[in-house]
Amino acid sequence: MMRRILAIVALVAMGFAQPSTFEHQVDLSPLAGVAVQTDGRIKSFGSFARGELGFISGPRSIAGQSPEFTYFDIAFRPDAYADADIIFVKGGAVRAPIAQALLAADPSLEARMSSFMKTGLISEALLARSEATDIMATLAADLLRTAKPMDAVRSARALMRPETLLSRLRVVPPARSDAQGRWSSIADIMLLAADPSALRVAQHTATALPGIDEATQLACARSWRNMVEGWTNGDAARVNEAIVAFAACLRAMNPADYPDGDRLSWESWYFANGNLVWIWIVYAFSVVLLLLSISYRWRWAKVGGFALFAIAFLLQTAALGLRWWIADRWPNSNMFEAVTTAAWMGACAAIPMEFALRRRAASGLIALASAVASAVALMAAHFLPVQLNAQISNMMPVLHDVWLYIHTNVIIFSYCLIFMAAVSALGYLVHRAAGGEAAFARAGGAEVSLEAAPLRGRRRAEVLDGVTMQLMKLSFILLWTGIAMGAIWADHSWGRPWGWDPKEVFALNTFVVFALLVHVRYRVKDKGLWTAVLAVVGAAVMLFNWIVINFVITGLHSYA
Repeated sequence: MMRRILAIVALVAMGFAQPSTFEHQVDLSPLAGVAVQTDGRIKSFGSFARGELGFISGPRSIAGQSPEFTYFDIAFRPDAYADADIIFVKGGAVRAPIAQALLAADPSLEARMSSFMKTGLISEALLARSEATDIMATLAADLLRTAKPMDAVRSARALMRPETLLSRLRVVPPARSDAQGRWSSIADIMLLAADPSALRVAQHTATALPGIDEATQLACARSWRNMVEGWTNGDAARVNEAIVAFAACLRAMNPADYPDGDRLSWESWYFANGNLVWIWIVYAFSVVLLLLSISYRWRWAKVGGFALFAIAFLLQTAALGLRWWIADRWPNSNMFEAVTTAAWMGACAAIPMEFALRRRAASGLIALASAVASAVALMAAHFLPVQLNAQISNMMPVLHDVWLYIHTNVIIFSYCLIFMAAVSALGYLVHRAAGGEAAFARAGGAEVSLEAAPLRGRRRAEVLDGVTMQLMKLSFILLWTGIAMGAIWADHSWGRPWGWDPKEVFALNTFVVFALLVHVRYRVKDKGLWTAVLAVVGAAVMLFNWIVINFVITGLHSYA
């Protein structure tokens, strides 16, 4: 009996064990502290590999492999990927003609083309076929619609060549005498460990880099050669031993100036864990509980909702702080950072406001609006990794200005409050659509300070309208301040305060909508309805500015 039990336990354990494939046997963790210089910035190898694979396969993973493993695998075993569907093609308008051309020439590709239309992944071998190259030449000529995706495909095909991958792997730190701080690629030293006779035949020269200990360079080249040979032979033990030696000798080349290993390891961890945007799940659960609390005044739902909101906020604060430390700058210089930081700012505003209203009728509404804003922002970052690219890059020169930390933060803070006001406004519109009373907040939203009681009938309308008004007034002031500060920055950077740039125009349009809201509220009878409608319209104009203007219309603010 005992033998049977042990046999069953062994079978279960085998079922849960990782497959003993080469990929799972290779341990790339020692490379977490290895630095790579790319585009003028020092990154961890994990962050670098993830970014490079993003240029090839977009947001898709390749065979469930880690980017670090795939980077080396393509470099060392390129033939295995010649006909593998790993090149990402963005947009159905580009995929469809390519798929149709290939299917017309070879109907047996039907299953692969169906997958291609869904995932956007296709192989180099298929793209190299004449029918595909002909249609891609036509697509590349359409400068307005399809030239940009074709440029990305062309770059992906060039990047996945082994020689390109090796030349971009700039892991050799500069000598202390190098004032420019230029790093060298592994290709610059790997021939040091090659057979001298083979070098003579190939008419190559293998010379050590100046200013760095030659013995250390040779040891690094040998460990690299051992890793390559072990990788191509499927010898995981040899690869793991070589990786440890390779990581150690890279740091030994210039230990005094080598980047902090802890920062590099945390950077790798941050990107390996999806930039921590999964926090949207915690915010989403807090939204559910806060809605139950507001609707039914269930104490347990209120406590649970606020607890989850606090946990999500702390996690988001840790994520933002970690990115700040990794990037060595406040995270607000690209779309990913602007969206996620704006949501965090909204939560920062919601916490003191909720504390002030903790025994009032509006308790929970502002936290609910903030939780919805943060959940939507982090969901966008999670589900739209191409549009909201999380890679950390250097700022454009024009952004190296104190006004970046004033104007930009004020603007994105106002944008989050505008979204939060739209959440409460939508709540008011739902109330009215369900046949609720046409009530509104008196004294510019003072009803938010009413004593706590179930939000029903007229009281619900008054409080929802009051919360919308309070959030709208605060965002209105911040938006106007941000626009004025932007004019000062524009005059300082570009020599004129206003240039009718699309993003400037739609920021002003958003302000105009809220200015209209203020005036309309004093004139119309159904103040609550018009306030809610214009709050939603203002949020729509703001989102148009952030989405369409950033991704469709090119302007001076395209970097943001």
